[in-house]
Amino acid sequence: MMTPEHRGYATRISIFYAAFFFPFGIYLPYFGVWLEDLGMSAEEIGFLLTIPMITRVFCTPIMAGFSDRLGDRKLALILYCGFYTMTFGLILLDDSLVWVASIMTISYIAHSAIVPVSDSLALAGTRRYGLDYGKMRSWGSIAFMASNLVGGVFLDALGASSIIWILVIGNLLHTTASFILPVDPRRIDNKRLGKAPRLEWSQLREFVQPGFWLILLSASAIQASHSLLYAFGTIYWRDIGISANMTGIFWSVSVASEVILLYFSKRILGFISWRTMLMIGAIMATVRWTIMPMHLPEYGYLILQLFHAGTFASSHLGVMFFISETVDDSVSGTAQGLYTMMNGLITAVATLLSGVFFAQWQGDAFYFMAATGLLSFFVLLMSRLFPVGKIGATHKDPGTA
Repeated sequence: MMTPEHRGYATRISIFYAAFFFPFGIYLPYFGVWLEDLGMSAEEIGFLLTIPMITRVFCTPIMAGFSDRLGDRKLALILYCGFYTMTFGLILLDDSLVWVASIMTISYIAHSAIVPVSDSLALAGTRRYGLDYGKMRSWGSIAFMASNLVGGVFLDALGASSIIWILVIGNLLHTTASFILPVDPRRIDNKRLGKAPRLEWSQLREFVQPGFWLILLSASAIQASHSLLYAFGTIYWRDIGISANMTGIFWSVSVASEVILLYFSKRILGFISWRTMLMIGAIMATVRWTIMPMHLPEYGYLILQLFHAGTFASSHLGVMFFISETVDDSVSGTAQGLYTMMNGLITAVATLLSGVFFAQWQGDAFYFMAATGLLSFFVLLMSRLFPVGKIGATHKDPGTA
């Protein structure tokens, strides 16, 4: 039975997800348009959009591991959100390539850890209180969808220069929301038992399992297959004659399908395994990106955007519940950080190549993304050869199931 305390935990996580993904829903489809408005070439845009992915590779394991060492994911998120918001705002001071690249590099040191640490805190609620991760996470997707529409309206009405201001203001939202996050259950346990938080080397060694990394690689490849769409999707649709308002609707339809799957994910995962969810994501990614360059009518792209429920939501849920099932809460922040690192590495390569391929082949570059989806399918099949044992089981937190 869910108590008011448990409902409060879910509500606070949901508010944070909504506040964080609102500016993210501006960044993904429209930041590249703002960069183009500054006079950046396709190759330069691809380079700049690769910076966050590269930063994730080097910084996320350290920053997420620090949250485990700190033993207080809420405090870690307050620090990370505050640092990111303050530093990213400096991007307004100059529009040169060097300045924009420098600000993105510095600010994304902290930003890279926000999602894995918040996911770790949310999944702690699913383990301990039986909360529904999908429903909590769906509020982030709803906010993302709303900001897609807002971004399209502002882009049509005020031009590309308005995008950066919405981003800066939106970042203030998630920094504010970080202060109302629920208390980390690990902090409660450590206080009750009178022990200091620890992250031991023996725990980290348990991550050295081939099957664990193959599954992270497969999930990361599915997510990376979205790189061309995120970086150049809005530009591609504009170039084939689709308005910014309709593009905003395209983005919103994709996220609406994602929200529906997330909302019912607890029921779905009652009879479908996390591995099947990943398999669905890989297959749908291959199909989606193969169809994307075919110059469909507007209703065709609306239908195709529904595939986002499979390519993003299904694969995201698959890897989240793989981590939840396999990794103990005491090291879940580290596990999420390792996944984000892998995701960042693969997505960085895909985004960098997207800039080169889009400049050369425009919409036909989506075939490269289809190949990435196909690769993830075969990697997932290969992972069956390497079963993954429980990670961190000997360091189990009290009160967890």
